[in-house]
Amino acid sequence: MIRPPVYSEMLQNFYEARFVELRKARRKRLEALSTRAEAIGCVEWAKRTVRGAFGPFPERSPLNTRSLGTVEADGVTIEKLLFESRPGFFVTALLYRPSGVAGKLPAVLGLCGHSESGKAAEPYRKFCHTLARNGSLVLMPDPIGQGERKQYIGHPLEEEAPKGCCDEHNMLGKMLGLYGGNFGFWRVWDAMRALDCLLERPEADPARVGVTGNSGGGTLSSYLWALDDRITMAAPACYLTTFWRNFDNELPVDAEQAIPGLAAAGFEMADFLIARAPAPALILAKENDFFDPRGTRECFEEAHRIYRLLGAPDQLRLHFEPGDHGYTPGNREAMYAFFAECQHLPPPPPEPEVEVPEVFCLESRNVNSLPGAIPLPAYLCEVAACPLPEVGLARIRDFLKLESPVGAPGYKVLRNGCDGKRCVSVYGVRTEPGILAFLHTLDSSPLNLVPAAGTARLVVAAEDGEEELLASPTPEEGTRLFTLDVRGSGKSRPLTGDRDGTPFTLYGTEYFYDATGLMLDSPLFQGRCRDVLATLKLLREVGCRRIVLTGVGLGGMVAACAAAVAPELVDALELDGMPGSFSDLVREGVYRWPQSFAPRGMLTLFDLPDLLRELGKGMPVTVAAPRDRNYSPLA
Repeated sequence: MIRPPVYSEMLQNFYEARFVELRKARRKRLEALSTRAEAIGCVEWAKRTVRGAFGPFPERSPLNTRSLGTVEADGVTIEKLLFESRPGFFVTALLYRPSGVAGKLPAVLGLCGHSESGKAAEPYRKFCHTLARNGSLVLMPDPIGQGERKQYIGHPLEEEAPKGCCDEHNMLGKMLGLYGGNFGFWRVWDAMRALDCLLERPEADPARVGVTGNSGGGTLSSYLWALDDRITMAAPACYLTTFWRNFDNELPVDAEQAIPGLAAAGFEMADFLIARAPAPALILAKENDFFDPRGTRECFEEAHRIYRLLGAPDQLRLHFEPGDHGYTPGNREAMYAFFAECQHLPPPPPEPEVEVPEVFCLESRNVNSLPGAIPLPAYLCEVAACPLPEVGLARIRDFLKLESPVGAPGYKVLRNGCDGKRCVSVYGVRTEPGILAFLHTLDSSPLNLVPAAGTARLVVAAEDGEEELLASPTPEEGTRLFTLDVRGSGKSRPLTGDRDGTPFTLYGTEYFYDATGLMLDSPLFQGRCRDVLATLKLLREVGCRRIVLTGVGLGGMVAACAAAVAPELVDALELDGMPGSFSDLVREGVYRWPQSFAPRGMLTLFDLPDLLRELGKGMPVTVAAPRDRNYSPLA
């Protein structure tokens, strides 16, 4: 009787339609450009859009830079540095400079990808060392969650914390999202402060400043290039393609690569380059990269059109290498030659075959051991302890940006599943174009219309409405039980992406669609609330006189927020299997509840107890069987 998720491509198709619409509008806009003045307007738009998406940044605090010693390595001095990008937020970094060379030197900020060892990974220390041998001053910081900056070392839940850097980023990202933040904002600010650290060196020439990095470092190089005019040349590697190609290929990206609303604004990756046109930039790419090379060529062509209109076609270049993702020797050699040309240095010799030593800044090899260190989980714990203002339902409704439905939605009747004694009737409720929410009820024979009831109990299912309907006890006389699969659950659970059936995976399919919705300003959470609201309106219209709305587990927050938006459609609210509060989850620092479970920015205004208190002023609210941070029932 249980159906497979036959609508498993629904979310993919829904967001694809939005991307197609944006791509058509973008292509039309770019094709209309024909003059230098119009190209300048395009540059100004790209710069304004990207800076609006990332700002505002914090006030600059003292770096308190400390030198922790030096190591000599084949004509290069490697200096171990420690600075604070925010008070108590320590950054370990290595400064590579040519030994015995005086005067002003070109400066390069090197940004590493998602290597567990951070700046110690072989390709990154190799390119820093070679750039320094060729006459540059190079700074390579450890990213958050990598190298000597793993944020959960020493944490009370260290053993349960994510072990890989990408999962650590996404754990931190979902907590930052509850406060309206984004892990990418923290990464960019770290990089900007690293640039401050580099440029405060007296030997750094501020007129010749480059940035390069690979993968996650290519991401950050692209961001920083668009955001910080102090950089005069850029060579991002193995990142630039298009947002649409990443989505179309069902590629989940790191938390720092999903910037809220950026795609919805009509912005594409080419705009990171366009924002700085016609300054010199080199795109480094691999022919078999998972960052789709077809998108890389499209990115180049879009940006190159603007460079041509500005009379500087040679200032933007594209270099492809055979092989897989990575900052491999061919791409590094292309970067050395490009920077030497832009820095007015002689052509560099080939990369030397030398072993570059691994150098660590700290004896403990982790910043959390430092006096006064405030790792990001500890910072968030402090924020979570701050009291929230008292707010009413009107403010919460404004925050959610949702409205009570005006009319009842249409629905389709799906074929019933019967076992001889019971039939599950299933209705596909048309909650918005391209989306169905699946409503189920149980009877002795098929029901070809949504039935009326004296009391309707609508259960927003945790994961699968049909399974949960069949496992439920028989409702009391006069009550009809309905269960609802909101988008992306039950019959529309995606089999796209990495085909990860659980919503709890930090880098899985559920995360992929939540991150996509974030970038397209079409959040998965708010969409699920619309599914509940439309279904409530349908039940009222067919004649259900009293509605008890029940949210179970992952369906709980969606149900509660729908009740807040349209209390006139709900007579009572029941929540089963919810956490005590989201602030408590953040204070603990590690939890399984997925990012998609709550609206972004919620903890800037209200927590779950605040919402339930306000709802309780107008309807009975019952909370039962709470679950802990691991989604396990509390004893």
